[in-house]
Amino acid sequence: MITDCHIHSFAKTEAPQTGAYVPPAGDIRDYMDEAAPLGVRRAVVVQASVDGTDNSRLVEVLGTDGHFALRGVAMIDADADLQALHDAGIRATRIQDRARLGDSALDQLPGLAKRVAEVGWHIELNTEPRSFERIAAMLPDLPETTHLVLDHIGHVDPAEPDALFRLLDTGRIWTKLSPTRVSADVGHYGDLAGLIERIGTSYPDRIIWGSDWPHVMTSAPLPEIPPMLELCRDALSREAFDRCMWENPGRLYGF
Repeated sequence: MITDCHIHSFAKTEAPQTGAYVPPAGDIRDYMDEAAPLGVRRAVVVQASVDGTDNSRLVEVLGTDGHFALRGVAMIDADADLQALHDAGIRATRIQDRARLGDSALDQLPGLAKRVAEVGWHIELNTEPRSFERIAAMLPDLPETTHLVLDHIGHVDPAEPDALFRLLDTGRIWTKLSPTRVSADVGHYGDLAGLIERIGTSYPDRIIWGSDWPHVMTSAPLPEIPPMLELCRDALSREAFDRCMWENPGRLYGF
């Protein structure tokens, strides 16, 4: 059984109020129809940037009836009711720290970590190698229970992964083995096999996988889920694959 730890869900009839892209017309039921035949039984819905810090759509999605177990990752502001979001199935918040997005929000990490620790959440970082040393330097100031998760394998260059491994060696960092934003060979992912194998061998308890469905801001042809799962099956040991796809997400998101 498989857990997809990074998807988005969009309303089909409602125009977004903010954001830098027009979201595709794909909602949670579309995702379930596509993923269920592949063995996916749990999914983590990440708040879309087009919704800003209004998590009402995310909360509604998490209440969807179906055979999937769902959890969420929210974007929060100072007035957010964390306990109410937790009760709805939210288990993390997210920081955007990408130069190309014009975001560099790491200054808020220590305060945000202390705040979300009250409800047992972790923090997901959409970051890149330019920030890895700074993240490592901030770790001593975070609550000991804080887990940080790198989205999209930290947007690392698979040919130059040393900075990523130095960060993972701190023991405080998880990573999502989501290949589509990192590979130059989307759909085949041959350039990531060695990187995924090394990560899975060295840090099997701190890896999860996410498809990034429905692949916003991505040129056609859009990525498909089966080749991603094939990459992980080939590059990871059977034990590491099972941890990545089921055991680790269960611990991290409280399924």
